[in-house]
Amino acid sequence: MGFTKALYYPTIDIHNEGWLKTAVLFWDEINTIVPSSVKVPYQTHSTQFLSDKGILKSLRVNPDYDFIDELSSDVLNYLNTNEGFQVLTQSNGLRSIIHRDKLPRKVGRLFNIHPEKLPYEVQNYLRNNLTRDGWFQVDSNFATFYMTILANKLCERRSMGLLTDNSFTANLIDKVRLDNQFAINDASYFHRYDHRNQKPLLLAQGLLTNLIIQGVRVGVTSSLEDVLNFKDQHRDELGLFRMNISKLIQSVSKEAPVESLMQQVEDIYKDEFLPAYNNFKKALDSSRIKWFSDNFMKISLISMPVTTLPMTLLGFTLPHALLAGVGVSLVSSVVSYNEDKKEKIRTNPYSYLLAINDQI
Repeated sequence: MGFTKALYYPTIDIHNEGWLKTAVLFWDEINTIVPSSVKVPYQTHSTQFLSDKGILKSLRVNPDYDFIDELSSDVLNYLNTNEGFQVLTQSNGLRSIIHRDKLPRKVGRLFNIHPEKLPYEVQNYLRNNLTRDGWFQVDSNFATFYMTILANKLCERRSMGLLTDNSFTANLIDKVRLDNQFAINDASYFHRYDHRNQKPLLLAQGLLTNLIIQGVRVGVTSSLEDVLNFKDQHRDELGLFRMNISKLIQSVSKEAPVESLMQQVEDIYKDEFLPAYNNFKKALDSSRIKWFSDNFMKISLISMPVTTLPMTLLGFTLPHALLAGVGVSLVSSVVSYNEDKKEKIRTNPYSYLLAINDQI
C-alpha cells in the first residue's frame, strides 16, 4: 500500500515539530539517513519519543555500501557542470576538476555532510573542506543535490516515499538533475534495476501527499501522543485515503522528466483531488437541508403530541417543534440524517482529512 513508509532528508534529526506531527498522521514509519558511527541520532524530545515508539527509524549508511559507491560518477559529473558552480572552490582538489571559467563568483550558504554519507572518491575531492569535527563543509547547492540523489537511491531500494520539511530541498527541479538534464526516466540511472520502475509512482505519491498536507494543520496544543491516538482511532479512514491517493496517480507517466512529473501531479491535485474533497464537504452540509425537507413532507402522515418528545434532546425549541408537527417522523428523520452522514464519512476517502481538522 502507498506511503506507509517514508524517508526524511536532508538532516539526521528532525527539528520541525509542527511538520513532524502532520507527517506522522499520514506515515506509519519515517526513516532518516544516519551514518553508521552516529550512536544517538535523535536529540529532541519529540524525535526520541517517536524513536522509542518505533515510528522514527535510523537508516544506517557508510561508504562501504555499494549503493553509495554507485553515486561517485553522478557526483563527479555534477561537479563539472553549471550546477557545480556553487561547490566550495577554496579546495585545491575541487579546482583541479572544475574548469576555470566555471568557478563561482559567490559561494552560497554552507552545509555540513558527514563523511560516511559520501563515496570514498568524492571524499578525496573534498578533503580540503574537512572541518575540525570531521564533517565536510560544502555549498548548500551541492549538498542539496547530493543528499537528493542519495535519498532517491535509498527510496528506490526500500520502496519508500521521500519527505522533507525544507522548501529549498523540496524543489525537485534543482535537486534531481545533472547539468539541468537529469530526468526521472534516465535509462542509465533509474532502470539499472527492474524494481526501480516503481520510482515515478512513489515520487508522484510523495508530491501529491505533500500538496495535501499543506492544508492540514495540527493544533499547537495537540501532542505527538494525541496525534498517535487519533490515528489509531481513524485507521480505517486513513487506509481508504491512502488507497484513493494511489488510484489518483495511476495515470502519471512513468516516462516523464522532472518538470513534467511535477506538473502532472499538480494537475491531479487541482482537477481531481480538490473538487472531490470540496464536493464531499458540500454533500455533508446538504444532508441537513435534505433532512428538514424530508421532515416537513411527513407532517401530514404521522403526528404525535409534542409533550411526548424530549425537545431539548432533539435540539429544537418548542415553537419550532410545533411548526414541524413533531412526532415519529421527526425522530426517524434524526436517525436517518445521522446514519446518512455516518455512511458518507465511512465510505469517503477524504473523511480522514476532515476528522484531522475537526478533532486535532
